[in-house]
Amino acid sequence: MKKVLFLSAAILLLTGCVSDDIGQPNNVYNPNAKVIPGGFDYSTTSKVNLNVDYSACTPMGSVFFSVYSENPFKDDELDESIEPIFSSYTDIDGTYKQTVTLPAYATELYVYSGNFFVTNDVITTKVVDRTAVAVAKNTDVAEAPARRAARRSSEASGELTQSLETLYQLSYEVDWKTGEKQADKQVYKEWKTWLGSWDRLSGRPSYLMTPESTHYNELTFTAEEKKGIYQSITGAITRKETCPMIYRQSSDLVLTENSEVSVTLIGSNTCWNNSIGYYYYQEGQEPQNLMDINVIMLFPNTQDGFSEFVKKKGNRFYGNIALDRGDAVKLMYYPNIASGDMSGATAEFPAGTKIGFLLKSNGWGMQQSQGDKVFYNCYTGEIKNATMSRQYNCWSASTDGLSYCPSNAEQNKTDKGAVSIPNPDGVARTAKFAYQNEQGQQYAIVSFEDAANDEDYGDVILAMKPVGVFKMLPTVKPRVSTFTGVYAFEDMWPAKGDYDMNDAIVDYKEEREFSVLEYGGAYKVTKQTFSLTTYRNYVSRKNGLAVTLDTPVKPSRVTMKKMVHGTDLMVDANFTVDGNVYLLTDDMINEINDTYILELTYDTGINDGKAAKIKPFIYRDEEDGKRWEVHIPLEAPTAKMNFSYFGTYDDESDPENGLFYVRRGNYPFSFFLSNVTIDVFKNTILVGDMKKIDGNEGKPIDEFFPEFLGWSQSGGNKNKDWYKHPVNQ
Repeated sequence: MKKVLFLSAAILLLTGCVSDDIGQPNNVYNPNAKVIPGGFDYSTTSKVNLNVDYSACTPMGSVFFSVYSENPFKDDELDESIEPIFSSYTDIDGTYKQTVTLPAYATELYVYSGNFFVTNDVITTKVVDRTAVAVAKNTDVAEAPARRAARRSSEASGELTQSLETLYQLSYEVDWKTGEKQADKQVYKEWKTWLGSWDRLSGRPSYLMTPESTHYNELTFTAEEKKGIYQSITGAITRKETCPMIYRQSSDLVLTENSEVSVTLIGSNTCWNNSIGYYYYQEGQEPQNLMDINVIMLFPNTQDGFSEFVKKKGNRFYGNIALDRGDAVKLMYYPNIASGDMSGATAEFPAGTKIGFLLKSNGWGMQQSQGDKVFYNCYTGEIKNATMSRQYNCWSASTDGLSYCPSNAEQNKTDKGAVSIPNPDGVARTAKFAYQNEQGQQYAIVSFEDAANDEDYGDVILAMKPVGVFKMLPTVKPRVSTFTGVYAFEDMWPAKGDYDMNDAIVDYKEEREFSVLEYGGAYKVTKQTFSLTTYRNYVSRKNGLAVTLDTPVKPSRVTMKKMVHGTDLMVDANFTVDGNVYLLTDDMINEINDTYILELTYDTGINDGKAAKIKPFIYRDEEDGKRWEVHIPLEAPTAKMNFSYFGTYDDESDPENGLFYVRRGNYPFSFFLSNVTIDVFKNTILVGDMKKIDGNEGKPIDEFFPEFLGWSQSGGNKNKDWYKHPVNQ
C-alpha cells in the first residue's frame, strides 16, 4: 500500500522561479546552471524546425498536410489506421515554416497532403540537426506544353463525331476480360448527344463555352471565385482518404428559380478516361429505376492529364487528354426529352428542376482500337499479361438508387479487388457541397468517386453556375489537427514511489480548428480544444488535477466543459481559475474517467506557431493557501507550490537554478508520452481493481514495457518509442 508521506521538516521557502506568467514555456530551466541529476529529462518530444514547401505545385491557396513517423501508404493505399504526428495548413503560397513539437522517435518523416491540386503523394525527409525540410516537386509546368500538344495533334484532324458506336459501354455491361458488349445486359438508355459533337480522337467537345458565348462572364468563374472553390475542395476532399459522410449527398441539385446553368471542370485526378452525362427531373417525378433517366452527354472524356498516373504514363495515353481545368459547358433543357423529342430546347431550366449526373468509369478509355489508333488508356490494373485497359462495369450517379456496380468475385480475385465495394442498392457516389462567399451566395460543387475500391470521392470535380440558384448545400468545414498523449504521475513524490506510474494517468487530446477569416486569405487557428480524461489503478490519496494554460496570444474566450464518465453529454463546467491555472477537480478518485475540456476561441485567428499549450499536473491543497504539486520533470510549479518539499527524500530539485521534479536513477516521478492514447495502458499498468491492491498495482512499469529501461538508461537515445510496445503485444 502506498504510504502517506509526512514531512517533519521544511526547507527554506523559495519564490524566485515560479510559473504563473502567460507564455511561460513548458521546460523552465537553465541547462548550463546545473547538470540534471542522471543527465536525462525523460522527455519524449523534441523541437523540430519544420519546413514544408508546396509552392511549386501552384496549390491555389493553403495546403493541408500531415506528417507521419511511418509511411502511411500500404500497396499504394492510404492506411487510415496510421495516425499523423502533426498536421496543419500552409500559408497561401503553399509554404510552412514553424518550430513544432514532434515525438522524439520521429527521425524519418513522411509528409502527405492529399490536396486535390497537389500531385505529390508522399515526401520523405529526415530530421537533421533538429530541422526537417520537405519540398514538393511539380512537373506541371514542364509537361503542360507536351500535354496540350498531344491533345491538339488529334484536334488538328478536324474529325468531329457524335457517334456512340465505340461508346457502347456507357449503357451496356461489357465482358471484363475482353471488353465485348453484353447486348443482353443493358443498364441505362443510350445517352443522348444533343449538345453537339466532339473530337473523334481526344473526346474534346466542340460545344465548350468561349468568350463569345452568351452570358459567358455570368456562367464562368473568375480567378477570385476559383480561389474560394479550391479552398472548399481542399477541406472536403482528400485524395485516398475517406470522404466525410456530411458531404456525400444523395439528393440532387435543386434549382430555386428559373435559371441558365453551366458546368465547369475543376479537375480530374484519376487514371481513368471517364465519361460524364447529366439528366434532370421535376419534383414528384423522381426516376424509379435506371432506365427512367435520360442522360445527355456532357464530357465524353474527362481526362485533363494532371493526375499522378498520367504524369508517369502520359506517353502511353496517345493524346487521349480532352479537357483543360476551367473548361465549361452550358447545359440545355429539353422539355420533351422523355419522348425523344428535342423540340422546345432552351438554356433556361425551370425552378424546381433537379439536376443529376452520371459518370461511367473509364467510359472513353474502354473503347477498342481502330486501326493504328488506340482509344483506351494504358492502365491494366493487376491483371497479368493484359493487353487492354481494365474493363470496369461501374457507374456513379448523383441520385440514390441510380448508380450501378455489380459484384464480380472472379474479377476481384484476378484484379486484386477491383470491385471491392459493390453497390447493390445503387447509392449515390458523389459528394455535393458548396463554397459560400462573403455575401452568403453558394457555389455548388459536385465531386465523383469513379471506382468501387475506395471512397475518397475526389476523382472528377465539377462546379456549377450561376451562384445562389440552387437549394442550400453543406458548406465545408476546414480540416482539424489532432494531437494526443498521456501524462502519468507517481503520487508519492518526493519519495520515489513504486514506479508503477498508475496513480494518476491523464489521456490528453488537443484539436485545432482552422478558418479563413478574410477572402482569399490563409487558414488561421480559430479554436483549440483540450480534453483531459482521468484514469488510475489503486490509490489511497485524494489527488486533484489541474492545468497551467500558456497562451502566447490571449484567446477571445475560454469555455469550460465536462463530460461525466458513461455519458455522451457535454455540460458546462465551472472550474476554479487562479490566474492562468485551472483546477479541474480536487478529487480524481471519485471522478475517475471523467473528461475535462477547455475550449479556446480566437475571433481574429492565430498562426498555429502561437497556439496555446497546457501543462497538466496533480495537486493537493494544504494550509495557508499552498499546494503540493507534481509536474513532469523540469516543469516549474505554480506560485501556490509549497517549496519545502523540494530537495527532500528522493527529489533532487534545485529551484534556484530552475531544476524541478528531478532525481537520479532510472525512473522519473512523472512523464508525458507523446502521440499515444490510453489504449496501450488499459491491458497493462491499469489492470486491477481501483478499490484494492491487486492486478498490476505496485509493479514497476518496465515489467509491462520491457524497452523502458533501455530508454531510461541510455538517456533517451534508445527505444524512443518504448511506450508503444507493451509486453506480449
